[in-house]
Amino acid sequence: MNQPSLDFTRPSLTPQSQRLLDRLKMGEITNVQMRDELRLLSYTRRLYEVKRHVEPDKTIVKRHIENGIYSYKLI
Repeated sequence: MNQPSLDFTRPSLTPQSQRLLDRLKMGEITNVQMRDELRLLSYTRRLYEVKRHVEPDKTIVKRHIENGIYSYKLI
């Protein structure tokens, strides 16, 4: 019996994290947009998963906009 080899180099993404990654590839997004447009209740967890998935090739940069609003960009 042959078992296919598994690739453990990058963690797989949940569907919500994949939606966030797809949106980040389109451009900058705020935490408000993540909540309202993508319907992510725990966006910080999704950001963490996406960041682990894309590193070391890319990273996510956080920028403060105003009270409690931050933007995130994939670079």
